[in-house]
Amino acid sequence: MSEPIPLRLPAVDPASAALPPADVTPELVAGLLADGDDELAAWALRTEMEAVGRAACYDGLLRDAMALVGERWVAGRWSIAEEHLASRTLLRTLDSIRPQPGPEGRVGPLAVLAGVAGEEHMIGLVCLEHALIEDGWVVANLGADLPAHDLGRFVASNAVSLVCLSANSAELAGTLAETVRAVRLAAGTRSLPVIVGGGVTATPGVAEAAGASLIARSVREATSIARSHRAA
Repeated sequence: MSEPIPLRLPAVDPASAALPPADVTPELVAGLLADGDDELAAWALRTEMEAVGRAACYDGLLRDAMALVGERWVAGRWSIAEEHLASRTLLRTLDSIRPQPGPEGRVGPLAVLAGVAGEEHMIGLVCLEHALIEDGWVVANLGADLPAHDLGRFVASNAVSLVCLSANSAELAGTLAETVRAVRLAAGTRSLPVIVGGGVTATPGVAEAAGASLIARSVREATSIARSHRAA
């Protein structure tokens, strides 16, 4: 009987061992989402998160992948069906990779997330929810298209430490202003920070005109702002 041939693997450079495989790209993730493959999409995002962290993964790989989905729909390469499937697949994917802090995750300060009335997108809220949970917050994600009055009632009834609002269009500036006013009225004498994010921040002056003093253009920026106000 012949001797077994030893398996000789190439040497691994420790400096590159933490980097994600070269084939984990926005193009790959966009294709997986448009194919409805949430399991492989989750693998790709976990791989990236291990290398760069959750918030950086969401701001980089994930944002670029969804930008590609939008570009391909606008260019006519993909139909609205693929675009919708990608969004639904992404929500399933995000749910499968959400942080699991355990019982200790129930004792942090409360952050409330919401899309203003008329805002239908919620993927950004979910990404921020995950990053804040990982940073020690208890998060109440109230979802998209929330009327200002109802958000105000929630804030008035709970010990809220932070409010994060999302609006993706400058056309929602008036609604955003109404929502900010409702939150501040509900907070009364409490000093309650309100962070505004979403596409509305891309138009200079719109978010500020709505009364927003804290503006975040990325998950990392919003998490950093939240951390600074938590420590204050």
